Amino acid sequence: MKKWMILILTLFLNIVSYSIIESEFKVIESKNTLSAQNLLLDINEASKAEMLKNSISKSYVDKIVEYREITGGFQEISNMKRISGIGAKTYEKLKIKFKEPKNVKLKKFKINEVDDKILIYYGFGKKEIVVIKKYRETSIFRNNLDLKKVISSKKYEELKNYIEY
Repeated sequence: MKKWMILILTLFLNIVSYSIIESEFKVIESKNTLSAQNLLLDINEASKAEMLKNSISKSYVDKIVEYREITGGFQEISNMKRISGIGAKTYEKLKIKFKEPKNVKLKKFKINEVDDKILIYYGFGKKEIVVIKKYRETSIFRNNLDLKKVISSKKYEELKNYIEY
């Protein structure tokens, strides 16, 4: 009888001590764990409701959706940094909620008509935008040869399939 009492007491103490220890620790899952569990959102497919449900504020959700509508989607998660209002710190918080996109085809854009915001969304830097705007003040881009005069070869190669004149 004493053995049974000791066994029950030991078992009870183990259960109580385990629950106390467990309550002191917070489980933090890494992006790899979330990805393995397929809990990360697809930045190009997630609905507004899904993003809101995953604790992404409405203002960021609206900006992400707008970016997708204008460009056709995110080619990389880091493209979020192109959105006004999403700086380095916000990007670090948001990027862990999304998985890397795959096979995104951007929409075409008219180089002679787009504004600064759209040029930024497509990855043009401030200096390139200034040069493009200055060129458009006196002329229009008629073809790729005109555009190659004002942007880098690398940028042209990256976007040549999406630019319309």
